[in-house]
Amino acid sequence: MSRFSDLTWDDLNEWAGSKIVSRGRTYQQRGCVSELAQTEAGALVAWVDGSDRYATRVDMQDDGALDSSCTCPYEPSCKHGVAVLLEYLERVKNDRRVSRAAGDDERLQLLENAGEDWADKTGENEMALSHHAGKEIDFFLKGKTREQLVELIRELAWQFPVIAQDLSDRQQIISGNTETLVKRLRVEIRDISSEPGWRNYWQGEGYTPDYSGIRKKLKVLLQAGHADEVLNLGRELVATGIRQVGESDDEGETAGEVAGCMPVIVEALERSSLDSASKLNWALDAVLEDEFEVCESFGEYLHGRHPVSAWRTLADRLLARLTEHQDDEGAGDFSRNYARDRLSDWAIYALEQAGREDEIIPLCEAEARRTNSYLRLVERLVAAGRFQDAERWITEGLQASRERWPGIAAALRHELLEIRVLEKNWPAVAAIQSEEFVRRPSRESFTECKKAAGRIKAWPQVRKCLLFYLEKGELPSQQTSWPLPETSMDAPETEPKDQFPMVDRLIDIAILEKKPVQVLHWYDWPSKNRLGWRGVDDDEIAEAVQTHAPDRAVAIWQKKAERLIAQVKPSAYQQAAKYLRKAAPVMARQKKKKQWDDYLRGLRETHARKRRLMEILDGLDGEPIVKSRR
Repeated sequence: MSRFSDLTWDDLNEWAGSKIVSRGRTYQQRGCVSELAQTEAGALVAWVDGSDRYATRVDMQDDGALDSSCTCPYEPSCKHGVAVLLEYLERVKNDRRVSRAAGDDERLQLLENAGEDWADKTGENEMALSHHAGKEIDFFLKGKTREQLVELIRELAWQFPVIAQDLSDRQQIISGNTETLVKRLRVEIRDISSEPGWRNYWQGEGYTPDYSGIRKKLKVLLQAGHADEVLNLGRELVATGIRQVGESDDEGETAGEVAGCMPVIVEALERSSLDSASKLNWALDAVLEDEFEVCESFGEYLHGRHPVSAWRTLADRLLARLTEHQDDEGAGDFSRNYARDRLSDWAIYALEQAGREDEIIPLCEAEARRTNSYLRLVERLVAAGRFQDAERWITEGLQASRERWPGIAAALRHELLEIRVLEKNWPAVAAIQSEEFVRRPSRESFTECKKAAGRIKAWPQVRKCLLFYLEKGELPSQQTSWPLPETSMDAPETEPKDQFPMVDRLIDIAILEKKPVQVLHWYDWPSKNRLGWRGVDDDEIAEAVQTHAPDRAVAIWQKKAERLIAQVKPSAYQQAAKYLRKAAPVMARQKKKKQWDDYLRGLRETHARKRRLMEILDGLDGEPIVKSRR
């Protein structure tokens, strides 16, 4: 017996994947493995016949990880390696001798050469080829006269228009005639941005605009010292590029092409003749115009180091823009608020960088009612320790947002909770957490209630009221035994869609509290419309009751497995095996191994023609392959 002898089917699946293991098993069963031998170090080597004849080696590292090499192109683990390993285990199982491989075994030499060839076909070969080609090109060019070089360049320019265009551009820059180049670049930008990108991934078709030529020409122009010209082109590139991305139908390829040009424009902005404040304003205009993360390079520029005086000027400009800002009449409330909030967010950032923090909260107050940006204001007030002002704005914000903007209302309630925590007002904390549980019953919110109510030793009564709510629908705060104070704002109400008892949530909590009797009680609750629990998977229920009611747990897992097997898909068989593996040890603890074996035998007889399922069932017991059923 060798180190391979303890391998299980799970080990093989983890190493090579179930599909490759299945193919390798077929190869072994067909007798494709020949001349199996074992090296002095314990590795396996053999020939495997497939579409060709392959030399294959399988070894095990010191940490137990399997390793293989093969003259086929499918490394690191392939069906040939699996077949060799299974052939070896078959021989061990049947006490058949495995010969010793000679030190000069042909297959080992083939594998060594194949490894070298593989390396040559990858990066090492490319580097060697590039170096060799470079040396040959140098030698070739040094042997040419000036006239011959000129003739060669003309010939290449004739064959490759991109070279001709590049040479023309360089000549215009050298001669100081950049106007023609700038005009042509502007035309190219308009041309390339005129057609939206698109991609049909199913058919492998599509069009992605190639901005590499424009990017290269912008760099050439910038390196020649024409930053202002590049920046002017950049303004048009930002506008047309963003429009093109908005019209495109792909997964970001067009956006990536446009965004690839932006670092050049940022560098041009830094080198331009604009003053510092105007540079910030230019970058900010690009960011505010961008809806598709094309101009992230400008955002990074704005978060860099800039003179305080420039931030002061920019802050004043942004405050003036907010005063003059006209809402887009055609946009919805969300779009209008979003656009204005972006502008005011940058005004706040500029005020921070300018050292004018005292103007920030008044600005937030002015904007809160206009755009429902109550959360931003409340966060600032809480950070400043102005809790009473924060509560006043929370109250107003909840009244303004709870109907139309429930997400804002939820965030404001969380801020109120944070204030009560900072105040160490634990009864109020527990009351707020309980109201959140009523809004969204879950294990997480139940646990938070337990933590909060536990601080004031009120958890037993709070728990009782919360569970009564889930069963009967009576709000905790309306129950006579409710021990917590009112929060006095935005109290939850039962919704018409709510159905009681909330069986799925009651099961959830019973699982959390490790109460299997309650889990089964609610799991068996009669329901005319039961199509499965929305938030609790049957597998989790079986896990929760396996000790208390092992037969029920096994029955649940069997049912899930049988439904998956009925799908007649290898991937579903793998899922089914997961549940059968859970059931097996439960049956063993009940001393019902024979009954379990009979069940598996019945599955085999019923589904005997499903080869992949039979293979998966073979590995269910986790026993070494040499001991398992074949």
